[in-house]
Amino acid sequence: MGHRKFTLLLLAVCTVGTAFAQESPSADPKARIKAARALKDATSDSIPLLQPYLADADRDVRLEAVRSLVAIGTQHSLDPLVAATRDNDPEIQIRATDGLVNFYVPGYVQSGVARWSAAVRSRFDRENRDVVDPWVNVRPEVVTAIAKLARGGGSMESRANAARAVGILRGKPALPELLEALQTKDTQVIYEVLIAFQKIGDLAAGTKAMTFVRDLEPRIQLAAIETVGLLRTREAMPDLRRVFDDTKSSVAARRAALVALAM
Repeated sequence: MGHRKFTLLLLAVCTVGTAFAQESPSADPKARIKAARALKDATSDSIPLLQPYLADADRDVRLEAVRSLVAIGTQHSLDPLVAATRDNDPEIQIRATDGLVNFYVPGYVQSGVARWSAAVRSRFDRENRDVVDPWVNVRPEVVTAIAKLARGGGSMESRANAARAVGILRGKPALPELLEALQTKDTQVIYEVLIAFQKIGDLAAGTKAMTFVRDLEPRIQLAAIETVGLLRTREAMPDLRRVFDDTKSSVAARRAALVALAM
């Protein structure tokens, strides 16, 4: 009987030890990355297992956790992804933002916007016209989290990406952050903010776009002209006329100004 009790006790200790080993994070970052990656095909029930990795000291572990959260992609991924937007790493900020958008616009990530490579800058060369349907209710905390990145993300790419995301989600509450983002002087950020103004459709934003109607950067100028036209910004009419009447204006700018005036 004593031998049997000893055997049962030994079995219990081994079982507990195995469970502890499975639940305890490995000291090896590569093992933690592998563990986080293994959960990308899991269900929402596995999200609590991923959340500790979002606070990992190793940046690559946190990144892999975000990738898995995006892959799981249910409503239960939203809160952890919102938390991930507060990470200091720009790539993690971008991937978390894209994951949040992907929930409301299925296929957004698969379309290629979430790829991170040497071509990350070129992603913004392609104009994005995605926008959620008017009846889609986006959680306020999602818009708030992304708006903070538009104002102060870890890189200009992260800020531009966030401005694009706010526009896609029709995030009207984010307008104050978008207005602040215009102060960056970064061409891509300004462009994405202007397009976001168009998607959000708040008429008051048109007066802020007026500043860029005569911008020297052609892409910014065309976006601004289109924005004040779509938002029916009457105060911009004198500037639009100047652009149209100025023979030094590009053909594209003069055409856009004429269309905006007609609106």
